[in-house]
Amino acid sequence: MLKPKFKKLSKITISLLICLCLASFSSFADVGRQVAGTVTFMIGDVFVSSTGKDWVAADFDMKVYKDGWIKTGAESRCEITLEDGSIVRMEENSLQCVEKVKTTSGSRKSSILLSAGKIWLNARKIISKNDSFQVRTDKAVCAIRGTQFRVDTGGNHTRISVYSGEVATWSALFDRAEYKTNKDTAISKPYPVAGPDPVSMEKWVEIVKAFQQITIDAKGGYKKQDLDIKSLSEDTWVIWNMTRDSSTGIHQ
Repeated sequence: MLKPKFKKLSKITISLLICLCLASFSSFADVGRQVAGTVTFMIGDVFVSSTGKDWVAADFDMKVYKDGWIKTGAESRCEITLEDGSIVRMEENSLQCVEKVKTTSGSRKSSILLSAGKIWLNARKIISKNDSFQVRTDKAVCAIRGTQFRVDTGGNHTRISVYSGEVATWSALFDRAEYKTNKDTAISKPYPVAGPDPVSMEKWVEIVKAFQQITIDAKGGYKKQDLDIKSLSEDTWVIWNMTRDSSTGIHQ
């Protein structure tokens, strides 16, 4: 009669040991990694990964590390507060990576890659010429200087919508190595989707101000226009973020 009980206890003990070992391994794996921010709010299914391949469920107050990936499932949202106090929120079915986060006494440098979906940013004001904060997609790059805005990407374009402050934007084609090496032959000529003014082969930078948006396509074309104020009042993603921003006190 002792053997079955002993076997049962052994299985439980082994399971506990495996869990402890996995937890220890996870903690050990994070040793030495640079903390980029913390998960400060989440709804639904949110996952994190150090490689973009092996995913674990996120939790409140979980640390997010440099080069770490975060993704949201259907009907899910996530808020991450970066080390400098800036806030990044992810809409459902979104995927992003915190590529760079470096804060010293003399500068703050951050970079986020949005691979798919939608993010909302409320970035702390940049006051030093040594500071930088960028958001990248495979089609566009945004340089921020204390801004409340959103980035949507997927399909054939990236759209940046600014609600406060301003964002400098350009095509991601300009940052590719082949363009820097040979600007005359590497890519097709950038062009505005609408408007009479031609765009030269030199890198173009568009400043998007409050209540404006720009849409950049995969070929380097763009269209800039004013936001539709009426549609903003009906956009649940905008309303939710505005409410969250008001509660955090970081509203620009």
